[in-house]
Amino acid sequence: MSGDLPPQHGVVARVLHWLTVLALLAQYLVGYAMTGAEGVLEPWIEAAYDGDEDLLLPVHVAIGCSILVLTTVRFAWRRIVTLPPWPATLSATGRRFASITERALYVLLFVTPASGLALILLSGEDWEVGDDVEWMSPLDVIDDDLLVVVHVTAQILLLVTIALHVGFVLKHQLVDRDRFLRRMV
Repeated sequence: MSGDLPPQHGVVARVLHWLTVLALLAQYLVGYAMTGAEGVLEPWIEAAYDGDEDLLLPVHVAIGCSILVLTTVRFAWRRIVTLPPWPATLSATGRRFASITERALYVLLFVTPASGLALILLSGEDWEVGDDVEWMSPLDVIDDDLLVVVHVTAQILLLVTIALHVGFVLKHQLVDRDRFLRRMV
């Protein structure tokens, strides 16, 4: 039975993958809370931050920087380590789809936090980070409206790409029953 199992990614790749997943979940929750999550996250914001969403900005930035570091390390690791072979059950089209979505994920995992960081550092805007506390962007070289569009568009594209990636894995796991999920767990 174990001969039928697809080969796994190495431990480091799997740990980096799941740390990225956890960081993304936290980031989307914090981002949602920052933009006025009436009802759902409001009790948590009230308890943890006295209802002040502005206090979440440093948390959002820290998680974004963590995602940027994780992505950089993952990309470097991906270049150093030999990947396990594709499962025999995966068609050429499936391999192409997996490769394209992987590339898109790497690009979006870099662009999304980088555009957010650029928004904080390069827009010339002042950001409230608490009661009477502001973060002043050190440079004013890029229009903040443009950066917001890039950041939000990248977030949406990242979510769509994640949905495609998860859907692909679940299709192989649940429909094709080729244990594709085992590669990353």
